[in-house]
Amino acid sequence: MIEGNVMKKFLLLLAAIAVGVTSFLSASRPSPHVENVIVQEERRPVVIIGGGIAAMTAANYLTRAGIEPVVLTGPVVGGAITLSNDVQNWPGEMAISGQTLSEKISKQALTNGAVIRAEEVVAVDFSQRPFVITTKQIIGKTHELKKYKADSCIIAMGATPNMLGVPGEQEYWTKGVYTCAVCDGGLYKDKVVSVVGGGDSSLTEVQYLSNIAKKVVWVVRRDEIRSIEKKRLQEVLARENVEVHYQTIVKEIKGNRDQVTHLVLQSQGKIKQVPVDALFLAIGFSPNTALFRDQLELDSQGYIVLKNHQETSVVGVYAMGDIADPEFKQAVSAAGDGAKAALQSQKFLSSYQVQTKAVAAVASVVIEEEVIDVTSAHQFETILKTTKGPVFVDFYSTRCGPCRTFSPLYESWAKQFNGKITFLKVNADVVSELFSTYNVRAVPTLMIFDERGEVVRKSVGFGEISEIDKRLETMKEKSHVSSQDFK
Repeated sequence: MIEGNVMKKFLLLLAAIAVGVTSFLSASRPSPHVENVIVQEERRPVVIIGGGIAAMTAANYLTRAGIEPVVLTGPVVGGAITLSNDVQNWPGEMAISGQTLSEKISKQALTNGAVIRAEEVVAVDFSQRPFVITTKQIIGKTHELKKYKADSCIIAMGATPNMLGVPGEQEYWTKGVYTCAVCDGGLYKDKVVSVVGGGDSSLTEVQYLSNIAKKVVWVVRRDEIRSIEKKRLQEVLARENVEVHYQTIVKEIKGNRDQVTHLVLQSQGKIKQVPVDALFLAIGFSPNTALFRDQLELDSQGYIVLKNHQETSVVGVYAMGDIADPEFKQAVSAAGDGAKAALQSQKFLSSYQVQTKAVAAVASVVIEEEVIDVTSAHQFETILKTTKGPVFVDFYSTRCGPCRTFSPLYESWAKQFNGKITFLKVNADVVSELFSTYNVRAVPTLMIFDERGEVVRKSVGFGEISEIDKRLETMKEKSHVSSQDFK
């Protein structure tokens, strides 16, 4: 459960998350001048595309049946459920954070033998057998592609948050405009924030923000809030710091170039300006089906059409969760979909007499720590003053999907350059004041300091961080690394 000063980035954007993750994905794509190179081909009985509850449930069922799937999580490890700080309708749990729930299911899949990789799927070909799924690294060597040949494919890529499309939205993205309160709400403790939307997702955002913000301005287009959780809605509406504007739309987002300062709202023909420090969008989702438009049958809204339980229009390909569910969008129904998809895939593989690799439970892997976790601003300042050589600092949040994607790469840097570079991690939940000191407004953010403790480079998002990875590749054999190498 997320309390107090918490910040997390969901980015857009998953190949499935909001414009935040969308911006991460766009930034991480290789330059059009760089030719993609296939560096590896891999044969798998089943490829699962997605990293949320449905995907991990399917992985659990398959591994228990002796089938080793590979799970391609994309940039949002854990899926959309990680945005919920208080899940109260999961069977057997009175209350649990979405992040904790996701981690428990993922750990179960990993322990049972599933192979989980943070790779982005860039193309699929279901016209041939075995199917071909092409991926690239999300961060690092993004120009290198990998091809998976699979007898069956299970799709669980979810849906992406919608945007308003009003002036100022793109200009102030990550400067006060966000799609995830749990991700970035901690930056606005004791400030005035706004949430736009009129359904359950906006209710979740308002509930979370009202615990930490001075005031929450809730902008609702209709004359009522449509929520299936009536009891929770009444409790939130009764809070003194929640102000609801019905039959109101956002016409423009304004600021001072550095951050949002106010909203231009229209209500029944009247225009008014409302001072706010941030705006959180909660206006629905669009299914992440762009990859499958010429491969699978989609409905008029873009959702994958299911024929028999989780079967798609192509035999051996199954879909589950929000990418095929325009109505319920619940974690528990996604888990049920995952179980059914796995059982159907297993039956399909048996009917075609596909050879599957037996899976043995694997023990947890202990990773040697080469990264210093910063626990106070004083500790951070002391390290900067006393350390010789460049200092890398990963500003992250424990609830941030892209942060978890970046973490293994960051740890691998620390192992390779131990003694040449000092590696630190700053958790938004622990040392939030450093985020303000260095004007960190999105995670993951990588900052590089020189020997004098001055910032040499600030990289935000996968695209910019990938540039650092490329530079480090050229320095592996160097006996000495200078902070000037990263300017």
